[in-house]
Amino acid sequence: MNRSVKILAVALAIVMPMAWLTTDSDADGTSDSVLIDLGNGTTVWYAIPGASDPVSLGKAAAEANSMDYVESDDGFSMIGGMTEHNVGTQECSWRFYAWTASGWVATAPSDYTGGTCAWGFYPDDSITPVETPENPAAWTMHRMDSASSGHSDSHGTVDAKAPMEWTRTYTTGYVDSAIVAADNYVYHTTGGTYGASGSDRSPWVYCIDRFTGDMVWEFMMSYGQGYEVTSPLIVGDMIIVTSTSGKVYCLDRFTGVQLHTLDVDNTLPLDGNGDVVWDGRVFYTGATTPVYDSGAVYFGTSNGHVMSYSVTREAGFELLWDYDPDDSTSGGEYTGVKGCFYFHAPVITDVDGTRMLFIGSYEGYIHALDAATGEEVYVKRLINLGADNRPHPGTPGSVGGIYALSNGTILADCSDGGMSSLTGYLVCIDAATGMGSDGSEYNWKLDVIAGGVVSDGEHFYAYTTASTGGPSSLPTADGGQVALTDAIYKYDLDGRVVWVSQEYPLVKGALTLADGVVYSNDYSAGKFWPTGGGVTAISTEDGSEVWRLRLSPDSADSYSMVPVTVVDGRIYVGNDYGAIYCISDIAGPEYGDSGEIVLENGFHHWSHPGPGNRRSSRTISGTPADFRSPPEEAVVPKV
Repeated sequence: MNRSVKILAVALAIVMPMAWLTTDSDADGTSDSVLIDLGNGTTVWYAIPGASDPVSLGKAAAEANSMDYVESDDGFSMIGGMTEHNVGTQECSWRFYAWTASGWVATAPSDYTGGTCAWGFYPDDSITPVETPENPAAWTMHRMDSASSGHSDSHGTVDAKAPMEWTRTYTTGYVDSAIVAADNYVYHTTGGTYGASGSDRSPWVYCIDRFTGDMVWEFMMSYGQGYEVTSPLIVGDMIIVTSTSGKVYCLDRFTGVQLHTLDVDNTLPLDGNGDVVWDGRVFYTGATTPVYDSGAVYFGTSNGHVMSYSVTREAGFELLWDYDPDDSTSGGEYTGVKGCFYFHAPVITDVDGTRMLFIGSYEGYIHALDAATGEEVYVKRLINLGADNRPHPGTPGSVGGIYALSNGTILADCSDGGMSSLTGYLVCIDAATGMGSDGSEYNWKLDVIAGGVVSDGEHFYAYTTASTGGPSSLPTADGGQVALTDAIYKYDLDGRVVWVSQEYPLVKGALTLADGVVYSNDYSAGKFWPTGGGVTAISTEDGSEVWRLRLSPDSADSYSMVPVTVVDGRIYVGNDYGAIYCISDIAGPEYGDSGEIVLENGFHHWSHPGPGNRRSSRTISGTPADFRSPPEEAVVPKV
């Protein structure tokens, strides 16, 4: 069986393309394999060439994939840069698993008698790898891994068919979460419907059969701010979901049964007049999108904290550390560095042997922490527009997406923090110091609005548009200049353009890279087609379009901020039509108008003036819109 490209973690946990390694026996599907699971969304499979002991198998897999390792008395203390260490009081180490009829089972290496096996970096034997021999590709976090690489360890399709293989629509709000995937399932949330009544008002978590689009289970969350934009996180047999109600849910990912709930404090720092002390924008949304690394769940909060928790089925959530930045004022002026963390997940990567966490705020700062302790390494303001902030005068702006590159640097996309930003730039700093590599303020800076960065190790790709007052052209890798337009750009690691794609409409969802193809999802709605409402595949070689496909069904307001998820030949995406879509080389049925439901309620989001300003037509698989009537936080049986 020929397998597709896999990804492997190297310097700074940036994933680099590496072909699956196969043997003659593997070609006919008869060979066993060993899995190396770094416990942060990054995995490597290796076909076992013959009977051997577990340590030898781990070494062979590591060496074949250019991963360093350190042996211990009964296994490994380090593989691929992931070494035994504590996060708070919790230790994470390398564990051995055997594949059995009941799934992965943690066992002593000395008990191994052959067959498929795994080395996984986890804190507890009850947490096992997500990938399996039957489904050796997964997408466990919003951007694939804790480094937010967006680099799929699988492949998409170069022959996307229309109509799409399947679609699924909802009456419970817009889909603004990334779609995560494991085994035969994909998971996502809907945001809840502002102004609606009954169960349509609340946000939901859905588990969907990724091959058919059929619902497996659904879970209704407590109503919060009227919209949900964070993405689920898969940890072993659990799924973690943050919400604007301040709750963090832990569910059984196979049944949807609620295992545990964490209530996150969202008390804001106020001055004597009852106003929030900081200058930046405030979102009353609770926790950001979470990531998992070194046995811990990490997220920021809208009241300016960064937190780390352990999570197990038995004990639930236990706090490991809580980073509380300074929020001082002096003479009536704010002198602190605390600000609102909204939506964007932390980024965790290796810096000179230390797992470091990076996160940006709406106060314009990047915070760099020791991920094991929560101790501050540095805080640096990257944007401070103040009165020059056109969409939101007086506010500093936002440090949004953060991306780790293979040369030890960090990219941060900074903007005015508006829904449709007018001003912004992309800045490159040294990951260890927050400065330029030579001690200057930064390595380089592009006065453009560029987001959704994805890297192949030697280059990075970003959707790029002009910033107000910025240049009309950009420097190229060959020493020239190229006109600045709205397009996907390929850059070298010094921020110089290698190629520019044809023009495309606004893209807000992060880019995805898989098997030599960059995937993007238009923000603009379907009514703008062909200049909006589509997913595009672009060759990394020269920027040419491989294919472009309209997301259908759609509506006049089917906007999207959802990144593309790529798993084993299928592409999953969602949008504000309240729909998710599966794109592949298999054509699905034509969409009809049977069972259409007109949703009368608008999307209550900070970027919009109020409810009732967006309407769309929905279909929910021919099922009446009012089929749900559960109590809050209940699991609803499959319909």
